[in-house]
Amino acid sequence: MRNVLGAGESRVLAEMCELLVPGSRAIGPEHYIERLIEGMPEREEDELRAAIGLLASVSGQGTEVLAALADSTAFGLIRRLAIEAYYGGFAAPGHTGPTGHEEIGFTTPQTRRLHKDWSFLSERDAEPAGADPIPDEAEVVVVGSGAGGGLIAAELAGRGHDVLLLEAGGLYPAEDHTRFELEARHRLWWPARFAQTGDGPVALLAGRCVGGGTVINTKVAMRAAGFDLARFDERTGLRMTPADLDPWYELVERWLGVRKRADWTPSVHRVQRGFAALGASLEPVRSYTDYNCSRCGACLQGCPTNAGKSALNTFIAPALGRGELRLRTHTTVERVLIHDGTVSGVAHRRRGVPGVVRARVVVLAAGALNTPQILLNSPDFTGLDTPSTRLTGRTLGLHPARLVYGRFDEPLDCHQVYPITAHCLDHQESFVVEGTTIQDPVSFAESLVDDRGRPLWGRRLATVARDYRHWAGLLVMAGDENTGVIELGPGGDAVISKRFSPMERARLDDGRAFAVAALRAAGAREVVWSGLSTSHVQGSAPMGGDPVRSVVDPAGRSHDVAGLYVGDGSLIPASLSVNPSLTIMALAAKVAHHIAEELS
Repeated sequence: MRNVLGAGESRVLAEMCELLVPGSRAIGPEHYIERLIEGMPEREEDELRAAIGLLASVSGQGTEVLAALADSTAFGLIRRLAIEAYYGGFAAPGHTGPTGHEEIGFTTPQTRRLHKDWSFLSERDAEPAGADPIPDEAEVVVVGSGAGGGLIAAELAGRGHDVLLLEAGGLYPAEDHTRFELEARHRLWWPARFAQTGDGPVALLAGRCVGGGTVINTKVAMRAAGFDLARFDERTGLRMTPADLDPWYELVERWLGVRKRADWTPSVHRVQRGFAALGASLEPVRSYTDYNCSRCGACLQGCPTNAGKSALNTFIAPALGRGELRLRTHTTVERVLIHDGTVSGVAHRRRGVPGVVRARVVVLAAGALNTPQILLNSPDFTGLDTPSTRLTGRTLGLHPARLVYGRFDEPLDCHQVYPITAHCLDHQESFVVEGTTIQDPVSFAESLVDDRGRPLWGRRLATVARDYRHWAGLLVMAGDENTGVIELGPGGDAVISKRFSPMERARLDDGRAFAVAALRAAGAREVVWSGLSTSHVQGSAPMGGDPVRSVVDPAGRSHDVAGLYVGDGSLIPASLSVNPSLTIMALAAKVAHHIAEELS
């Protein structure tokens, strides 16, 4: 390994990591960061070295002086890297003592068997040499392979159409899923993006792999409520009743094998006491997991048993196995191409090399952040300057969530459960509560905040993390009003902003208060919570009957461009009160049906 840190930089990093995450110095966090630098883009490396330089100015002055920098980007960056090193289970060469995983008791069956290979830290380009070239043309190009794109691509390919599926991430089957949190973050997840709100950032989480978010989600399968669907007409003129959507739900539920998860672990029964004490219900969820699910808790790092019926398992792998579908990975689509009001293909980049695929139909299913980003980066699209093109990215719904954790006297081991087995829908029009759950150690420690919303660090963080096995978490998701905005930054990247209304803030506060009360009533000795995050972004290119209030029509077709479709969570006109993945797939099945009719 090349020497990428100077002696002074290494010393400052070791000192600062120990102050931010007590105990971390023992495992050599500076060595972790040195490995990480090898794979960093130049801009990120410059930011890191600047952060080291700033923190060097307070070196040796203790936690009180360091606290003055707690709101700085440098502080946040080094805190994150120290957490990754220690709670990610890293150990520098020659280290013989316990790792952070062992200190907090994170010793799952998978991690006990796992020989951690840290070479992914220095990966700059994961696409293997000799990969199949991208063809110059296809009848249909589908961009993105998640809940919507994977279904649409497989459905159309199964009907005999020439479909090319393009995915920005890689293809990772179950044998690659080892519950190695940091490797999964690197290979399966998009690098974290944030919506700036004025009330603190909201982390925007999404999958970047074949199967998309369905590979790293909890497979909760919930239909939209009647009041959710009523809001569609209010917002975009999309008149859709439960009777309209039920056949598509039934079809997708049959494909996925949706079932009720009544196989609760002791942690769920423990917190149920608290719900009962409040006069609230806690009921089993329905999910797209089969009976091979061992409740190992690895869902967010990829299911190692294929029990989770992701878009990869359910739709894409069978289509590939039958030779019906062409798939190309590590391919980023940058813009759509339009000629005389009709889509003509996409421009993409792979291994830094640009290219073009011509197509009769293009389906954008890259997610509710990436789909509008592609459209906004497409001069052929924005140049149309119509009401619907101008609306693109202006109606983003976040469905913000936070985790609320209660510490119990006995270990509840919520890292070894099916993470979302039960839910409370008593307050569904304001917030929904799901549990029990806990994030894996890095994400758990990184997301924790204090009563004023500031990230936990130092002795307080170490004390909370030490009792990892005793914390039981409830996920609280609040309804929002689709007022997020996606714009383009100088480099064409998506810049996301959102201002919470008084009603939205009240829902967030009420949901947290309810979860705190339930955990306390169940016997929790202490309660902590995370900052806001979401994996349920939706509504940024909504479908509707009114071209002034929607980007695509009720079939998912662009109002302005023939042959251009949207097929992901961007379609949903108003944020749902529940996990949207089943609705995304139901709408995708509907879109696939209409495309097949058009092509016929």
